[in-house]
Amino acid sequence: MANIKIKHKDEQYEYEKGTTLLDIAKDFKKDYESEIIAALVNNRLVSLETKMTRSGNVEFLDATTPLGNRTYVRGLYFLFIKAVKDVLNCDVKIMHLVGDGVYCEILTNNLISEVTVEKIKLKMRDLVEEKLPITKITVSRLDAIDYFTKVNQPDKAESLRFISNSSISLYKLDDTLDYFYGVLPCNTSYLTKFNVKYLKENKVILLPPYVFLSEEKLKFEKNEKLIRAIERNDIYLNNLKINTSVDLNNTISTGKYGDIIRMTEVIQNNRMFEIVDKITKNKDLKIVLITGPSSSGKTTTSKKLSLFMRSKGFEPIPISVDDFYTDMKDRVLDKNGKPEIERIEAFDTNQFNKKISELLDGKEVVLPKYNFIEGKQEFNDKNKIKMKDNSILIIEGIHAFNEKLTEMIPSKNKFKLYICPLTPISIDNHNLFKMTDNRLLRRIVRDNRTRGASASQTLKMWKKVREIEEEMIVPYSNEADEIFNTSLMYELGVLKTYAEPLLFSVAEDDPNYDDAIRLINMFRVILGIPSDDVPNDSIIREFIGGSCFKDL
Repeated sequence: MANIKIKHKDEQYEYEKGTTLLDIAKDFKKDYESEIIAALVNNRLVSLETKMTRSGNVEFLDATTPLGNRTYVRGLYFLFIKAVKDVLNCDVKIMHLVGDGVYCEILTNNLISEVTVEKIKLKMRDLVEEKLPITKITVSRLDAIDYFTKVNQPDKAESLRFISNSSISLYKLDDTLDYFYGVLPCNTSYLTKFNVKYLKENKVILLPPYVFLSEEKLKFEKNEKLIRAIERNDIYLNNLKINTSVDLNNTISTGKYGDIIRMTEVIQNNRMFEIVDKITKNKDLKIVLITGPSSSGKTTTSKKLSLFMRSKGFEPIPISVDDFYTDMKDRVLDKNGKPEIERIEAFDTNQFNKKISELLDGKEVVLPKYNFIEGKQEFNDKNKIKMKDNSILIIEGIHAFNEKLTEMIPSKNKFKLYICPLTPISIDNHNLFKMTDNRLLRRIVRDNRTRGASASQTLKMWKKVREIEEEMIVPYSNEADEIFNTSLMYELGVLKTYAEPLLFSVAEDDPNYDDAIRLINMFRVILGIPSDDVPNDSIIREFIGGSCFKDL
């Protein structure tokens, strides 16, 4: 049989045509931190069961890489679904990312307990020990729809109606067939690390070993405010009767999306009014600290919050933490010997504390304005401010919750507002649009509009953005006085019209090609929504353009 040539890490190797990647991976396992779980072949993510029939570039992936980790997590979802089916003979709904875990509902009419969850975990362990194959099979799309209808999974059957392909790939684990948007491990033996924690009623937290965690603790630190934000989100989705992409598509296809847009915006504005009411009723509060991960909509939120506070007779004073960057010539160096730009050490925290304390004492203060071109702070009398009795400081930045920034300010004077977009809707019970993907799509659209950046450039830097978030922003969410959900149930339909063409610009030989294809494939089950009915003060306008806040 003929041989093929494989290029791996700039070295070339020969293998017999038809050799699986699983067999080839055995020759390179010593080069990886953990077990190889998937591979990129010419920048396209594939399962290890794939047979190599032609020469090409191969990059192996373990679970410590973003793409390998996603493969692991999808496999863990399937393992969990199968175990629940075996133990309780029912389905599950994978709903939201919560901190380091995944918020899930077990769809049974009987209340579960911690004992039930332990049984599910034991079953998952048994399935891992059995090393059951997870195989990909190609079937007719119509046959798949018939199958999911017969096994009482209408959510999945209906979502597949919006895919135009004549055939699709399903994954088989023992007696269970399922559809996932991405590659899975080739057997259950890879899925050794996980945890499942009972939350309440029929809700549980599934804990995968995420690549961005500094430690593999697999423990869940319960954040009551985040859980309440999730429950509030689910209530309003239920009220609007739109829980999945299918529900949204049905509304779009009848031309009634305008009402959905308006109702969604009203719900979000009402929530902001609740938060403003809580702030303004506390006479001790003089500072609102706002933080959240990238592309959460911090700028629009802070501006709308200021408007709402003015409507209650207050005078908000916006302050950006970024204006307190240390001059570049005095900046501490990062591990690469370059001036630090991300961590708290890059900011003049002493000056920040001093200026804010003086403002709270009633003094007139000149605030700095950072000149990013010159790399230094500049002072101008135009930035001279003094607080009045009805003044309140609105401070926004990634380090806003870091105590070093406001350690001289009494806690009673501070209100911490954490903003993030929760999962807007699910594709079906087993596939969700992750909040991180939602933010990534926002970022792709905004970076292209405001900076001329390509989708590939944004995809390339996203891993670094996520690492910084997990280190410096997400851990502080537990300290929030309130969590504000900035996702809009309709926004994926709007983002599709802007982001999808940009994603198609990523070439096949681009290292970010597979990420682009993954997002394109997820958009396949969402109908596009024109932006005409999106109000100009909407958070999504911060990304697609047309905001009434002119500096966005």
